[in-house]
Amino acid sequence: MSEPGQSLSDRTLTAEQKRELLQRVLQSPLFSRCSALRAFLNYVTENAIAGNLELIKEQSIGSAALGRGVGYDPTADNIVRVRAHELRQKLEKHFETVGAHEPVIISVPRGTYIPEFRVRMADTPLPTDSRIVDTSTGVAKGAGLSKFETLASVTAEAASGRRLWHYLPWVLTSVLAGALVLSLLHNTGQPLSAKGAKAQQAVRDFWGPLFAEPNRDVLAISADSGFALWQNLSNQDLNLADYLARKDLQLSPPDPFMRELAARRLTSPADVVVTARISGLSQAFGGHLVSEYARNVNLQQFRRANAVVIGSRRSNPWAELFEAKLNFVLVRDGKTGASVFRNRSPQQGEAPVYGESDVLASLGTEQHEVDSYALIAVVRGLADNGRVVLLEGLNMEGTQAAGETVTDPARLADILHQLGHQSGTPVAPFEALLKLTSVPGGYTESKAIAFRYLKN
Repeated sequence: MSEPGQSLSDRTLTAEQKRELLQRVLQSPLFSRCSALRAFLNYVTENAIAGNLELIKEQSIGSAALGRGVGYDPTADNIVRVRAHELRQKLEKHFETVGAHEPVIISVPRGTYIPEFRVRMADTPLPTDSRIVDTSTGVAKGAGLSKFETLASVTAEAASGRRLWHYLPWVLTSVLAGALVLSLLHNTGQPLSAKGAKAQQAVRDFWGPLFAEPNRDVLAISADSGFALWQNLSNQDLNLADYLARKDLQLSPPDPFMRELAARRLTSPADVVVTARISGLSQAFGGHLVSEYARNVNLQQFRRANAVVIGSRRSNPWAELFEAKLNFVLVRDGKTGASVFRNRSPQQGEAPVYGESDVLASLGTEQHEVDSYALIAVVRGLADNGRVVLLEGLNMEGTQAAGETVTDPARLADILHQLGHQSGTPVAPFEALLKLTSVPGGYTESKAIAFRYLKN
């Protein structure tokens, strides 16, 4: 905070006053729809008020507040540290906006999870009632994570610890794309062309059901690119169970490079771009987007939230949860070791396998155009609960092509038209295989070449 605080060793709040302040924070727009941070803050604050400081430890917070198992290993799963970082940011923002009038602030100092109640100024009176802050001011109705809050979470995982400005051209382009979508969806009075109206409705049909439920978060899950690279270098093909058990750490040879690669938290610029575009859509619909890194996600989140899984199963193993519903499934070619899409039930004119037309940078042949493929799928969530969008590419360019297709109104309208979708109705579960021309660091064109409606 920019304003100096005074320790409550000088001026003491009662336990009831602390709880009233806690409830005002939990009911504020920044926290009311972020269940994980609410649970975290409530757990540590209630235990601090009760004097149970021995329970405010990483292991206990993960197990009791964040849904991890009792015996989970904090050294392999740093969800508590990630959430603590987010919590500190949210608290600071709350007390600078909606809670700016509060004479007492709650903070969680770095290096500890024990919250502190701090008085802003020595001559400011302490609160004596439990009035709820007027949430009509400070934060706009329906606002979730801002574009740049979402991006900050994603780019923190970027390769080699790169700074946000390394991705600035992509980020700015994606933010502008989000702004265009928002403008399109909230067109007021200006007549739309037939094509524009079709594009507007396509966005509503595809994304509306994902953001429609006010109490359900939407997870944007970025890929663990290091996990895919580790598998390629070690000639392994690990599944979701292996990923959750951190088999890559267990199987890593003594080579320190491989162990370092297994431990690193890496994602790709494509995931940053796609997440930024989805963030713009989230704000247009008044939804609540939660940006997550694949390694921080747990199974229970899929039961409580809708999700967008970005990346192939080799870099984002959570895609495996939904493969049984799909016709086009990403597998590893046993002869070449390359990732391909297997066509489980080829129709007339379709190939049984779709793979890249050439090998890429590992053999020094990335200086020319190659054919590549990507998959867009909308599937039911676990136990038919909610919706999940899958954006899988055989390479980074494929994932970006899939993500940009479903966030570009005109391209999305074309896809839904080819699918035979009835405009004005929620998009039924389907999958579309894209073919793209991949060049180093990008792609020049993409088109849908195969479709399937999926069984519920």
